[in-house]
Amino acid sequence: MSEESLAKWLLTGMGGILGWGIRQSLPPRTFAFAGRVRPSFWPDAPGVRLDLAVPGEFRSVLEMLKPEVVVHAACISRAQECADFPELTRQVNVAAVEEWLTTSTSQASFPLYISTEQVFDGRADSYAESSPVCPLSLYGETKAEAEALVLAAGGAVVRLPLLLGPEVGIGRCGADSAIVKAVRAGQRLPLFHDEYRTPVAAAALGPMLWQIANRRLPGVFHLAGSESVSRLELGEVACELAGLAPNFNAVSAVDFDGPPRSLKLNLENTRSREVLGWEPPNLRQSLAWTAQPPAEETTSVQTEES
Repeated sequence: MSEESLAKWLLTGMGGILGWGIRQSLPPRTFAFAGRVRPSFWPDAPGVRLDLAVPGEFRSVLEMLKPEVVVHAACISRAQECADFPELTRQVNVAAVEEWLTTSTSQASFPLYISTEQVFDGRADSYAESSPVCPLSLYGETKAEAEALVLAAGGAVVRLPLLLGPEVGIGRCGADSAIVKAVRAGQRLPLFHDEYRTPVAAAALGPMLWQIANRRLPGVFHLAGSESVSRLELGEVACELAGLAPNFNAVSAVDFDGPPRSLKLNLENTRSREVLGWEPPNLRQSLAWTAQPPAEETTSVQTEES
């Protein structure tokens, strides 16, 4: 990928494991970040302050930078936080997206929206890119609403599953690393035995995202792993590969005391396979994709956590 082709890309919500994964395959000086903190794993990219909770701020940033591509991942993603602060959630997850797409500069840029498996209710065995959305939680509902806005604007929606990868900062790590870290600390974690996902390594995603944006491919894409596994199964395999004895308390997601959880969110990758040549890794391939480097601090105030 040439630096020229990436020189006017704007990224949001890249302060966590997704941003780290993208960083593995792309040069750091060819992007601008917009958000609240700059991740130390991408120190050289320029950044600007952005708070999506403030109406008009996203528009101002876009009009100032005039990006050719916007990869928008920033959102309020914790289901409980969404339930506790519904007005803020709608501002950040929906109103800010509408602001982005109606900015005067948006006609000249390509919108690529990072979405989630949580737009589905988990009652079907699996979900294709063409499956109708049916969210259970406010988080999923707001992401589905934002998807519709992006698709109506001719953009791309990329739905991601549970992401795997190393710890890249305090409180910022893949689902596998969070489990391994807790076991190493002597904790006995409760893990769902009946909640299924199709997890994938964050480091596998970069080339696919940039292919979508560079080719200006509209519509929905799924970038998920090839295996459906429970949280408990994920923990067992992650511990095995880390040389640890698993120490878990198997619990049911049905008994979860919080916002409703979708029990079976298995994403099919049909369109991504056909159009992008995506080869979904299995669980062990995803877990082996990245080593686990020491955790890094975030510095200054520049890129937003999704």
